[in-house]
Amino acid sequence: MDNLREHIERMMKPYREITKITEPMRRLQEQWAEQSKVIQKAIEPTSEHQKKLNESLKNFQKSFENINKIYASIPKFENPFLEHLETFKEIGERLKEYTKKTPEYFLLIAKHGWFIDLESELNFPSKVAYYIQDKQVDKANELLVDYYKTNVGKIFKKLVERHYNRKEILKTIKNSFEEGNHILLIPAVLTQVDGICFDFTKKKFFIKEKKNKKYKFLPEVIAELEKSAGNFLDLYLSPLQNQTPIMAREQDIGKFPCKLNRHEVLHGIRTDYGTEVNSLKVISLLKYVSDLLTDLDSKTLSTTKNIVHLADGTKNENDSNK
Repeated sequence: MDNLREHIERMMKPYREITKITEPMRRLQEQWAEQSKVIQKAIEPTSEHQKKLNESLKNFQKSFENINKIYASIPKFENPFLEHLETFKEIGERLKEYTKKTPEYFLLIAKHGWFIDLESELNFPSKVAYYIQDKQVDKANELLVDYYKTNVGKIFKKLVERHYNRKEILKTIKNSFEEGNHILLIPAVLTQVDGICFDFTKKKFFIKEKKNKKYKFLPEVIAELEKSAGNFLDLYLSPLQNQTPIMAREQDIGKFPCKLNRHEVLHGIRTDYGTEVNSLKVISLLKYVSDLLTDLDSKTLSTTKNIVHLADGTKNENDSNK
């Protein structure tokens, strides 16, 4: 039930942002309702149009992609709302741009070694991406470091709740960050990325798909994620649908601005990886993968039978790891 509630909250987040923007329109609509009795006879010829407009406003959050069509179909009659329709059109355009640009932003950021927390503000990826596109990578890194350092406690609390069978490991990782033990933290986090993927899908993150040409040299878990993700989560899969430095083959690392690579870390090739920034980068990966997995429809994944941290601290009776 907790996972379902979190899932609904996450899916509603973009629409709550829209609600804030459209609040002035809602108030104007209430004022219009109070005055409607007085001017009802004067606007009788347009009453049917008004009714359609009200219905469109009610359904706005569910169908923002159709805003332009609705706008184009409404005749230009005298109406208190008419002057505000351009605002609705602008909102619709911004939301369309968001769905178009988000995969691009996520991939660009991942090529610099970072993965976006899906519980962050909606405009956070665009802020980071704009800095990178403007050749201000240092500012982008500062923004990301500040975000993850500020939220590291909340992140690990959430991870422990979601992956309770890994509680002790996750707490040790958090302690390592607080103690500045980045050399040991980074390999430990990378193993947990594989682990939580296996818990959910029986597939690993850092094992590459070789048989399927579509996913060649990509994480074998991506096929499961694409199959199970809805339209909303599709926006965020681009870092897994393309090569990024953390998962790249050794011979391909030079193509990326970030050189933090799982293969080189775990096989002892690199010895200079143990920095706070790199620790935050792998923590961002762990949170990102966890967000994707726990947001998927629970009916399609086996994790619903794994250990769940319930409100009273009990374990799911279907825990297969007992």
